[in-house]
Amino acid sequence: PQPSGGGGFVKIVPDDAEDMWQLFNLLRKDDHVAATTFRKVTREGAGGVGASESERVRVKLRLLVEDIDYDGDGEAIRVKGRNTTETEHVKLGAYHTLDMDVGRPVRVEKTEWDAADVERLREAADPAASADVAALLITEGLANLCLVG
Repeated sequence: PQPSGGGGFVKIVPDDAEDMWQLFNLLRKDDHVAATTFRKVTREGAGGVGASESERVRVKLRLLVEDIDYDGDGEAIRVKGRNTTETEHVKLGAYHTLDMDVGRPVRVEKTEWDAADVERLREAADPAASADVAALLITEGLANLCLVG
């Protein structure tokens, strides 16, 4: 993302509850969000006869964000919106909800990045910003700075 107000995308893999909170505050209505999710799919028996089976299928969806919910206790974000890329299992324009969790990659696309969002990303990506302790180890001809947090 560019701080000059241009469009673009960022891929984020939240590591902890703080990252989830930052992601929640980054998302806005009319952003696009892409992530892998699971969809329950029902298949009929052979020739349309017999019992139907349902299974969970992994799909990658891209939604136009309409609503965002944050669950602080569960460290999860639910993004609701319309699918903007058709797949075998989800039609174009169909409503879907993406559940975002710690450790699961998500792509956030904005038509315009404001300076506050860009700064939020920079701070969240800076390990020094979240470190609790800094230690400087000095030996002859060498110094190592360690951030612990």
